[in-house]
Amino acid sequence: MIKRYRCISAFAAAIIIVAVLLCCCFISFNNIKDVFAFTTTNITSGAVDIGDILLNGYEDRADGIVFNADTMAMLYAKLTGATDADIADVDALSTLTAADIRSKNGDKDLVLTMNGQQWTVAYLTKDNSGNTIATLWQSSNATTHEWNKWYANTTKSEYPCNIYGTSYIRSHGLNIGSDYVETQGATALTQSAQSSAHEYAKLTMPNVNGSLTSFIVKPSDVAYQSNQNNNVGGSIGNTGYTLPNDAYGTPSGDVNWYLSGSVDMSSLQTKTGYDAWKDDYIWLPSLTEIGLNTKVNGIWALSNNQRSNSAIIWSRSGFNNPECHIYSINMSGGAINHDRTPGMNAVRPALHLNLDLAAQHSGGAAMSEPTDVTAEYAGTALTMDDVAAEQKKWYDADKISISCDSDIIDADTYKVKAEIKVDGVTFDGTPDLDAGESFTVRYFNF
Repeated sequence: MIKRYRCISAFAAAIIIVAVLLCCCFISFNNIKDVFAFTTTNITSGAVDIGDILLNGYEDRADGIVFNADTMAMLYAKLTGATDADIADVDALSTLTAADIRSKNGDKDLVLTMNGQQWTVAYLTKDNSGNTIATLWQSSNATTHEWNKWYANTTKSEYPCNIYGTSYIRSHGLNIGSDYVETQGATALTQSAQSSAHEYAKLTMPNVNGSLTSFIVKPSDVAYQSNQNNNVGGSIGNTGYTLPNDAYGTPSGDVNWYLSGSVDMSSLQTKTGYDAWKDDYIWLPSLTEIGLNTKVNGIWALSNNQRSNSAIIWSRSGFNNPECHIYSINMSGGAINHDRTPGMNAVRPALHLNLDLAAQHSGGAAMSEPTDVTAEYAGTALTMDDVAAEQKKWYDADKISISCDSDIIDADTYKVKAEIKVDGVTFDGTPDLDAGESFTVRYFNF
């Protein structure tokens, strides 16, 4: 009887092991690239993560190649739904919301890495010059910051506390280095400096090594940010009011600023610095862009997963009353708060990436420069096949062509040309232009 139970137990264990292995197979092959891309604990479903769109070491390249062509091709595929898509196919799309992108990717949000940070693709549209731009919103961030250092329930002061353009979070939290209003009742702005050590330095400072600002389109060149209005109803916004800081220009549609007694939200538009954020590389999204929940999901039509975070996040939208409050998004991503400006909430900026310009600066990883090689005289013409493997680790016959002015046959030293034959790939290091070298051509001794 004991032996029989042992056999049954062993048989049952074997079945369990096989079942587990089969599950692992299904997970491995059916969910490639489908990951729990958001790092916050309150995310309940995954996202399609395409990886880092920047080439490793792009900061030190002299050929201007910044973006990884393979990863960018994957981005094009996820935006279009076509595996062989290129930038021209993306250009033909015109506008996509986050909901449109999910519909092409198994109802999963799209995530990528840039500047060492993870970003979710929130929107695809054109800028005023016709460039295709992908709006990226940092997918999660636990770093908190004051929106402003003080608060006062008034719109009558010279610098009200609820104006994003003169806020401390814009100046310091986002590393814009803009002048901000330091204290209640101030009649002049406080100067602020940018920091090259800031986490957003490469996204805000054109002169730092590895800066990405040339690939970023400012809101001043994006039409919908000039006139957005939360008082439109439907799926865009239903607070019932036109909100401060949403549009840097004149809001469109039915404009309804909060007006009661001494509080006149429309007066904020006339304040110094109100629209200054339009010329920023990165910025906090508005409630009208982010949305309130899955039913009122804003211009971008985000999912709750995209709005979720490990801490409450600030928007740039001012609350209607009390006038010292700013709209914020709950950790679950499905509800909104409004908090006083001195509160400490998380910072999650957004930016517009110029995909057309990024495509022009996309390529493969740089290849190692050729080094000199040797082979033993054999009385017959020699090739790279006759060179020991440890001497030619830099050589890839599929990517590099080798040529010499004469056959390599006599005992001698030969000058050999190595030329990359794959588009978008270059050699590492600096070419000797006087010797006839270039980013794709090097010479070595055989």
